[in-house]
Amino acid sequence: MSQLRNVSIPGRRLRRYWGLVALTLLSSCLVLLTSSGSYAQFSLPEVLEPSDGLNPPPEVTRLGSIEVAPVHSPITGEVLFEVASATVYDRSSANNIPANAVERRAEEVNARIQRSILRRQTPQMNLDTLFVGVAQLNGVDVVLTKDDYYTEPLILVTVTQTDADYQGVPINELGEQWSQILDQELRHGIKQLSPEKFLQDAAQAGRVMLGLLALTGIFTVAKFWLRRYQRQLHERKKALSAPPLTEVSTDPQHTFDESPAQARVAQQRTHFLQGFDEVLSLDRRLNFFSLLQWLLFWSVILVWYIGIYQLFRQFPYLERFSDGVLGKPIQLLGIWFFTGLLIRILRRLIDRFTTEREGFDFGDVLTFGDEQRRQLRISTIAGAAKGLVTVIVLSFGLLFAMSTLGLPTGSVLAIGGIFGLAISFGSQSLVKDLVNGFLILAEDQFAIGDVIDLGDNAGLVENLNLRVTQLRSADGELVTIPNSNINQVKNLTRSWSRVNFSIEVAYQTDPAKALTVLRDLSQAFYDEPEWQGKMLAPPDVLGIDTVAHTGMKITIWIQTAPSQQWAVGREFRLRVRQALTENDIEIGTPHQTYRLESGAESENGQHPAASSGAIAPG
Repeated sequence: MSQLRNVSIPGRRLRRYWGLVALTLLSSCLVLLTSSGSYAQFSLPEVLEPSDGLNPPPEVTRLGSIEVAPVHSPITGEVLFEVASATVYDRSSANNIPANAVERRAEEVNARIQRSILRRQTPQMNLDTLFVGVAQLNGVDVVLTKDDYYTEPLILVTVTQTDADYQGVPINELGEQWSQILDQELRHGIKQLSPEKFLQDAAQAGRVMLGLLALTGIFTVAKFWLRRYQRQLHERKKALSAPPLTEVSTDPQHTFDESPAQARVAQQRTHFLQGFDEVLSLDRRLNFFSLLQWLLFWSVILVWYIGIYQLFRQFPYLERFSDGVLGKPIQLLGIWFFTGLLIRILRRLIDRFTTEREGFDFGDVLTFGDEQRRQLRISTIAGAAKGLVTVIVLSFGLLFAMSTLGLPTGSVLAIGGIFGLAISFGSQSLVKDLVNGFLILAEDQFAIGDVIDLGDNAGLVENLNLRVTQLRSADGELVTIPNSNINQVKNLTRSWSRVNFSIEVAYQTDPAKALTVLRDLSQAFYDEPEWQGKMLAPPDVLGIDTVAHTGMKITIWIQTAPSQQWAVGREFRLRVRQALTENDIEIGTPHQTYRLESGAESENGQHPAASSGAIAPG
């Protein structure tokens, strides 16, 4: 076992590291998939275009007879300005889209800006000689750029009358505005893509990655030590939950009418109750350390998220995605975080609400039940409440996440309702389990720590929720029973228990003497402090119930604390056996008597029974 454990622990650590890497990749994918799309310099394939051809593309805004499309910065992705063209009503095929369609104009301007920035990434480039201005080409106003290295002008955008009409300014004034915007964009882009800037960005990115790895290492070490301490607490809890190692005596003097199985179940319950308070304390400590582990996990996510955002802001062509980092991805992570936090807060409130403290006790709210088992019932109800709260909060978190992604939650709920109705016919037993489980808790039929008999199964209740009940049998088997199969319950440890003891003494015994011996024994047994705490009243010698040829049957009832009937019964039977021996009182035995009838003689004149002698008791 130790070798297997040594192999499995590194495997678990490796899986956790791979989980961290997978989480980082997932965050990056979320950023790339949910951020605003990159404005590529090519059209989508026709199969991805609108099939009817009547609606404009997503980036195009139709304003009557004019359509408008934005021109984006290839570096930051921000909108530089908007170009306008006459409306194209039919885009069912590429042949129907003219060259001056607004989406093609915007696409061409984006490509020219990007080409102008990239071709100037040479050591000979001098920004002082860069010129961006308005000129006329064949009577049309254009914005062009040139410098001393590239003396041939490159036209960036044509300023049309439609653009001027849309912007509400003269053509020459609009051209000046666009030239200033493009001048700033080209200078910024050339600087951002320069080799010197790239080296600086790479160095800064290296420092960011080193910082991320260092913080991740610190958090990983902290999680390792927390997990190691949690493992110790789990081992302690496992030891407390393990069945007792003591063997049950099979001496007939100890087990007159009690099976060894009943004795083993009694020992299991006693062992369970003795460690119950410590198990609850360990559970609270484990929950606290689980919260710390969870916070460390989210600290790693936060650090990497901030690091990814910094890296996106650092590199020019990734800068366009930086705003997307603060969009849907962080909303989804926020929903994930607050959902988990709310679940832990509510579970903690349930623990606090169900823990006895000065001035208030949740057990006082339970008007039915009893003091001896109230804490067991509280623990059972708290466990079911935690499961219910977890399901409800997760459901709301899922709905918020779908709403963030733009999915119609109303339709999802409607489809889910129809789907739930469809599968409900095949899961009627599950509904019955939940309803019966709720009734078991509400009516306090039994709780964790009780010993129950369900007819086909009996044992100690180790776990109880709305769906199933788990019993630990006398042989150590864990039996799981759906709550819908529980029809009749015998609770052997509810409120109080009883030893129903009967013994037959010989017929010729003096009844007064036998009753006096048993009453004196019962009172002496009750007066012992060791046993008095396990009994609720002195043993009650009811008297002689039956008189038969086998003897006189005397019945004694002993009312005990829950689950103490087995220990008290074993000890009391032993003392009865010893007391009867000391007072020469015999146990009743069956007798059979034969009567001789006259007239039935044998050939030699003797009665047939005379030759066999007296008949002994049988």
